Amino acid sequence: MEMTYNHLNTDEFRGTTRADYLIALDANFIVVVDGVTVYDEPSFPVVELARSLLIRLQHPGRDDFEFESMSFEEVGSIAFCQTAAGWTFRTVFDPSARTAPIGWAAVESSCRRLISKVEADLAALGLDPSKVLTW
Repeated sequence: MEMTYNHLNTDEFRGTTRADYLIALDANFIVVVDGVTVYDEPSFPVVELARSLLIRLQHPGRDDFEFESMSFEEVGSIAFCQTAAGWTFRTVFDPSARTAPIGWAAVESSCRRLISKVEADLAALGLDPSKVLTW
């Protein structure tokens, strides 16, 4: 599983509030599982997602993860749900679509790579990633 993004958009980035950092920076977000693109969103709040994933990874419980974003009315634009066979990826935007189960290690690794990419991009913009993502 791979979660990645490209074309980080800074056009709307103004101000210094938490909301400015989290939702003003968006990008084309892509999720690929077993070589198949299962999610592709052109204006996705990747910084806000990275922060939510970081918070989730810091807690040892392995409850389902449903992304709750200030940019979407719906909860679960990105979701990982535990099943008896492993973790599946799904999105509220296509409730019938679910990926085959994968192990937690693959989910966690993908989350950490996405967080690292966001941290590097924030630093390149002159922002302190720790203040943006853990503030």
